[in-house]
Parts: sequence; structure tokens; C-alpha cells
Amino acid sequence: MNTASTGMGKQPEQRMARSRKRHFLFAVFSVFLSGAASLYIAEWCLSYQRHSIERSDRLQPGMILYDPRLGWRLNPNWRGSHQHHDFNVEYSINRFGFRGRPPSDTAARRYAVVGDSFSFGQGVGDDATFVELLNSASGKAEFLNFGVPGYSTDQQYLLIRERVKLFEPDGLLLVVYLGNDLFDNARPFPLQGDHAKPYYRLHPDGTLELLNTPVPRESMPAAARTDNLTQLVLGESQSPPTVLQRWLGDFEITRRLGLFQPDDRVDDAGFAARFSYHRALFKALIERISGSARELQAALTVVLLPGRSYVDNPASVSAGYQDFLRRSLLSDLSSMADVETIDLAVALREARDKGNDELYYPNEGHLSPQGHVLVARLLGERLAKKVF
Repeated sequence: MNTASTGMGKQPEQRMARSRKRHFLFAVFSVFLSGAASLYIAEWCLSYQRHSIERSDRLQPGMILYDPRLGWRLNPNWRGSHQHHDFNVEYSINRFGFRGRPPSDTAARRYAVVGDSFSFGQGVGDDATFVELLNSASGKAEFLNFGVPGYSTDQQYLLIRERVKLFEPDGLLLVVYLGNDLFDNARPFPLQGDHAKPYYRLHPDGTLELLNTPVPRESMPAAARTDNLTQLVLGESQSPPTVLQRWLGDFEITRRLGLFQPDDRVDDAGFAARFSYHRALFKALIERISGSARELQAALTVVLLPGRSYVDNPASVSAGYQDFLRRSLLSDLSSMADVETIDLAVALREARDKGNDELYYPNEGHLSPQGHVLVARLLGERLAKKVF
């Protein structure tokens, strides 16, 4: 066979090889393009879903009024709806300016439940709050709901001094939200609110000074809006993001999958250093509240209520600092003879581990109807000898 014929025989093979290579490259490119398009569509859909959920929060106006001493209060005789992606409920405020049934003249014992939006029952109807469920289960006591959305311990103390005492309760249940109450105590604006509030400064000699009163009507300044819970918890220990975290960590897909997120860890020593003032201020406020309870001849019970992350995501930084605060407050309050404590955190997490995974709303974050049922049962078990 001559050289010419050999060359002619190789040409079809070379053309076929080049064709296979082109087909392979085209297939790879097509797969890459399809994957990129799918990721783009998925990212867009997930981002749209998140923004839609965030924009779904609609509370009928008029429920909150300005108050020069407390910052804000509930509007007496107000009724309205609250719509969110997670719920659609009605709230009603009684003629005294609090949620739920007004006081009766026939109850053998009266308990005042003082707290924030978790006690108020944000996200559930009037009959589904744990306060009302306690009323339904109790045969000889009544529970009055003095929960006001956004209140921290300082405002709750002032509320007890100015309003709750008028109802002459036999017992005070102070519900402390571990998520942010201790941080808001030291601030003129709550982390998650826009209205100014009164607050106390704890001096080295142990005295408390009331500040920001009369409470100004101004909204939160732009500088304060940059504060967030992560900064307060981590402070200078917050890890700087890596290049990949900066590039990819903000995508909705990677955020939901927990990929390329900062891996921040703080031990108890770090938490102790950061939260020492907040703990001392909280204890000083509890001592004041305990004094008010003695004046009323009312038993004081402090209830520790965790946020959703403590129950649903135990490995998170948020769960870590809440657990530190839980253990610290139990220790701090154990030395106060007139104060009883009820720790709901462990029981809620145990219920979640046993399959009850709908205790909190998945997006909005407050207790769901199932969560209120469990909280009412847990409180009822602790108070059974007194009220049932």
C-alpha cells in the first residue's frame, strides 16, 4: 500500500475523532449551561420566596400607642388582623389595654403574666395563647395577659409598678425571652423595633438610673440600625469572611444549605466577658421586680423561654449564647430567696427531639399554636398545686 492511500485512510478516522471531540465538548458545555441556568432559576425562586415571606407581614394599624413612660403600649378596645406567610389571625385588646379576658371578681387567685410578644401571643388567636390556655385549664385561678410586643425587662418592671399593681395579683409570672431581652435592657431602642424606650444604667455602686424618659417620639437613628444580634454576641471574636464566603456565602442556595457560612464559635469564657454587664443589669432589675412583688404580697416566678434557634438548631451560635444565658440566669437567680424559676428551654428542645418539630413558626419565628399548648402544659405542671 502506498503512502497516498495510507494518508487517505487516516483522514476519515481523524475527522471522526475531531467530530467525537466536538460532540463531547458540546455535551460538556450543554450540561454546564443547563446546570448554570438551573442554579440561576433556583436562586431566583428561593430569593423571591424569601423576599415574599419578609414582605408578607401585615398588622392592621392602631394596635400600638406612644407612651411617654413606657415607650409604647397597647390600644384599649382595639381589634384587628395580623397576616403573615405563616399565619392569619385576629387580636383583640380589652378595655384595660391588654390582650385577653378582663379580670373577674370570682377567681380565687390571680396571676399576672408579664412578657413580650411571646407572652402576648403574636401569631395565634385570642383563644390560643398559652395564657388563655392556662385560664381554660384552671378551675380556681385566672391568668391576666400583660404581654406587650417588644418589651424588655426594664419596661416590664415599669409596667408592673404603674399598671399591673392596680390589679392586685397574687402571683407574677415574668416571662424572659432568652433571644434578646437582656440585650434590649441596655439600649434606648430595641434591636428589632423602631420606637424609643426607657432603659436603666447600672452604676458600679449597684444603683439604677432611669434614662431616656420621657421617652422621645423619634424613630431609631440610622447609626443604630446597623446594630444586629450577631455583632452583639460575637463582637471582636467574629471571624472575618474568607474569599469564598464573601463570594458565595450570600447566595440563597448556599445560605439555606449552610455552605460557605462563617464558622464562629464562642466558649463560655467569651460569653461571660461579653455579657457580664447585661447579666448584672438583669439581676438588678429582677431585684427591683422582686421588691414590687413583696409590696403586692405576690409570689414572683421568672420563666425562661428560648427562641426558635435554641430548639431547632442547637449547634448554632444563637443557641449557644441562649444556653449560656439560661445557665447563668438560673445560677444568678438561685441566690434570690423570693424568686422561683421555671426553665422551659430544655423541655422544649426535648419535645423537638421527640418529633414535635412545629413548636415555632418556620419563618416568622414565634411560638406556633402547638408551641403555646406545650408551654401552657409545662407551666401548668409547675403551678398545679397552686392553681389547678
